[in-house]
Amino acid sequence: MKTKAVTKLSGYSPVQYVHMAVTLFFMVGFGFLPPFSTLTPVGMKLLGLFIGVVYGYSTCEIIWPSFLAIILFGLSGYHDSVTSAITAMMGGELVFQILVQQFTAGAIVIYGFGKWFVRKTLSMKCFQGKPIFYTWCFMFVFMWACIVLETISTYLLLYAIWTDIADSCGYSKDSSFRYYGFGGILVSLMLGVSMMPYKGWQLGLATSWAQITGVSINLGGMLCMTAVIGVTVITLYTILGAKLFQVDFSIMKAFDVEKLGEESAVLRPRAKRIIIVYMVVMLLSIFAGTFRSNAFADFLNNQLTITGLYCLCFIILIMLPSGEGDGKAAISFNDIKHSDIAISWPVIMMCAVTIPLASAMTKDVTGIMPWLTGLFAPLFAGKSPVFILVFIVVVMEILTNVGSNIAMGNAMIPVVAPFVMASGANPMIFGAALIYCTNMGIIFPGSSAPASVYHGRDEIPDSKKRTLAAAFGLGLHMAVSAVVYSAALLMIN
Repeated sequence: MKTKAVTKLSGYSPVQYVHMAVTLFFMVGFGFLPPFSTLTPVGMKLLGLFIGVVYGYSTCEIIWPSFLAIILFGLSGYHDSVTSAITAMMGGELVFQILVQQFTAGAIVIYGFGKWFVRKTLSMKCFQGKPIFYTWCFMFVFMWACIVLETISTYLLLYAIWTDIADSCGYSKDSSFRYYGFGGILVSLMLGVSMMPYKGWQLGLATSWAQITGVSINLGGMLCMTAVIGVTVITLYTILGAKLFQVDFSIMKAFDVEKLGEESAVLRPRAKRIIIVYMVVMLLSIFAGTFRSNAFADFLNNQLTITGLYCLCFIILIMLPSGEGDGKAAISFNDIKHSDIAISWPVIMMCAVTIPLASAMTKDVTGIMPWLTGLFAPLFAGKSPVFILVFIVVVMEILTNVGSNIAMGNAMIPVVAPFVMASGANPMIFGAALIYCTNMGIIFPGSSAPASVYHGRDEIPDSKKRTLAAAFGLGLHMAVSAVVYSAALLMIN
């Protein structure tokens, strides 16, 4: 007589309970500790909440810490109720923008663009048998493209493409190839987006620097320095990262593109239509961010907004015929609504929670920024220009990873500017270094919107591996930036 096999069930491991307890202590209990230095009771609650959320994301999961953070944010005293916290977090423009961009970027891959792209590029003679060179070119091209491309939508698209590359070549789900590639995409696009501070919040920092120091950022001069930094960092990341993460490129090297099937040889009509509409919207967003002094750009920026523009993109694609004679639209909502490729709720929740929290911590009501500036200001007195420059590079890359990059950059400008002016060195180089390094918020989800997107991807669930990849890129950027900016300062002076 056969007996049924008994499945042994088990609950959480002891260490998981420890992680949950630590998360809850910071999120709930830290705020009840006595405030120190210039921190206020509200500041203590928000600081503990932010630390707890980041710890919970790294050791537990994303969803329950996110919902708990929404409740506690509303009870912290920063908002007058949980309702206003929900509005500030879930009702944020960035959350909606990422949602509609995920619909479109995900659909491009669902309908075959990723496999077509893999087949097209890997079959090129210049890349055959050269997987590291292919990876370097992939990151190099999109670094430069991100000077003008809309950042979040490009991230979503490239992550989906890299996943298709990994899946097509047969890399396992926990392969270091995936983490290495995702980390490289994050770093390369962050390098590109701030090469010239001519748009967005980077332009705001450049304007603040010019107002306080009286010296404007020379975009051409800054591009020369950031180009050297970017190319060097990508090259080092590609070569050294492959060794550090022990990436097995032999799988990619031996991959036969014919395994992708004949359907990958030609781009589907609906995929073509999605890409065309998507690229038109991207060009319009670039136009709006570059040529601001005309009525059309003003309409796009201030009335329709870039978020509305991408929403319109999705509406057009869900109405536009597919071109495949199937009586359906270019994007069928039923095809994407249950797809992890198209919609990543962890990404949405991370962006909704961490970015408002990081921004709130820099407000006057918390007392956190006076505490930080009080720590750093005395260190500049009597120091050489090179010391101040390297200090700016290191400190800004640290601070921007524990708080809002925009807020941290604006807070540090009045702290360092007087010492820069007193040193007699060229202020433009210091300003360029501050702006570029402030952009590199990639270690924690709340550091920046791209960081939230990166850390929320289901394709790279191991928090240690993905943090290591980001930290490696950040370390390279910090070291290379310190050398390049110091060399420029010594040559000019």
